[in-house]
Amino acid sequence: MPVFRPEIAALSPYEVGRPISEVARDLGLDPASIIRLTANETPFGPFPGVAEAAAEALAGANRYPDNDSWDLSNALASELGVDRSNLWFGNGSVALLVDSVSAVGGPGTRVVYAWPSFVMYRFAAIWAGSDFTEVPLDESHRHDLDAMREAIDEQTRIVFVCNPNNPTGTIIPHEEIASFVGSVPDSVLVVIDEAYHDFVEDQRYATAIPTALTRKNVLVLRTFSKIYGLAGQRVGYGVGDGSLITELRKMQQPLTVNAVAQAAALASLGQPGELKRRARENAAGRHHLVGVMDERGLEHGESHTNFVYFKMPSDDSRVVSREFTARGVIIRPMSSGWMRVTVGTEMENRRFVEVLDEVLDTLSDKISP
Repeated sequence: MPVFRPEIAALSPYEVGRPISEVARDLGLDPASIIRLTANETPFGPFPGVAEAAAEALAGANRYPDNDSWDLSNALASELGVDRSNLWFGNGSVALLVDSVSAVGGPGTRVVYAWPSFVMYRFAAIWAGSDFTEVPLDESHRHDLDAMREAIDEQTRIVFVCNPNNPTGTIIPHEEIASFVGSVPDSVLVVIDEAYHDFVEDQRYATAIPTALTRKNVLVLRTFSKIYGLAGQRVGYGVGDGSLITELRKMQQPLTVNAVAQAAALASLGQPGELKRRARENAAGRHHLVGVMDERGLEHGESHTNFVYFKMPSDDSRVVSREFTARGVIIRPMSSGWMRVTVGTEMENRRFVEVLDEVLDTLSDKISP
């Protein structure tokens, strides 16, 4: 057996969420009776025309993909109002955040981010050999930007700001983001992760792309995995100053976005009506689930995304998760009784509520004197 770095040997592989087929086998359930609300996937599938474009691209799978994503980058640049030199594509936005840490981090450096937030920030730091500082969220489950600013020291090379935040669903108003970015030293890369940008309706929120275009130390990350329904194709992109993008790409493996994924992402663009329809349907489902939490007196984050972060009357999130899974509903355990449920279809949301009530009754029986 090879000798692994101690910090790598101590890691547990990242858990995406158990597939329906595995749960069905383990519990003897009918796969058709199981719903998966754990990975923040959209329940609606790809946009119209995407499957056809992907199938056409698959016919040329014997050829390597375009390393510069020429067609996709030009179309997306036009849609965003940026130059294609401001765009950086990768195998999902996760690959880009990992490459970002690898490019500026390493032994003797530090990564700063809020906690709880996207756990891949921690993985990326460890993989790069960097130290990391996790700054607790405030009482409203929002980023404590003042505390994050204080955590930045001479060793800090990169700061992650997840807006909206995963797993809490909370947002940071645009003015606060701009003030924070302005206070960070130019030598520190600020990565603003906007994976859930398209779900936000609140007028206090705005994308940080304009800021990224005017500063050489700001990168905005986006993904086609969420509202566009391409989680299985893995297409993410970054937006930033052209000189920053040029340097970051030096860390990236070649041919990172496959040809089918490029074609699927390209076909997804130019459909603002479908984008708005999905955002509206998600908002309706989210408001329904939040209302359910309120009716049952369950604490929850102020979600602006396609998921809800809520606390069950038990401190063992794994036990709670197993209670849900045993009833055919897969949701995400966090810690200390906190859970995260993805907004599904109307039918899936109803099923979740039914099981939620069953689990609440079960937990009540277990803790009753």
